[in-house]
Amino acid sequence: MNEICFHRGRGYYVWAARNRSRLYMPKQEKTPIFVYGTLMSIHSNRLQRLGGYGPYFGVLYGYAMYQVAPDFPGIVPEPGGKVMGEVFYIPQQAFASLDRYEGVPDFYCREEADVEMAGGGTVRAQVYVWNGKPEGRKIPFSEQPWRMFLIPS
Repeated sequence: MNEICFHRGRGYYVWAARNRSRLYMPKQEKTPIFVYGTLMSIHSNRLQRLGGYGPYFGVLYGYAMYQVAPDFPGIVPEPGGKVMGEVFYIPQQAFASLDRYEGVPDFYCREEADVEMAGGGTVRAQVYVWNGKPEGRKIPFSEQPWRMFLIPS
């Protein structure tokens, strides 16, 4: 899938090749967020219900994914690591609800990171990073994206 952004006036037109549709996303109203676990479109439509657009596929470099609990993963900074996920564009006010859902600051902290998008280019996005030492199994890139129903018991 390719994603090409054209600056036009005070917003952006995003061309998503997978559905050949044009989507107008004013820069000042939508913030990119990279998700890799329970917020991915395969598990939930939470981000769409919060007014988000997406998903757009991308890879986050410099982080590794771990199974931090039976039902969800977490990522931590790790040189050479990479995490497969999705980028959505959501209203800034949606982060209050997502921060509560993700357990900020007890379980996760929200940071900014550069995401390499499928088809080229990078996006500076918000991302939830595990706020502790990862004690579960490391999930290799070859087993990503994370899917709840593929977790070994």
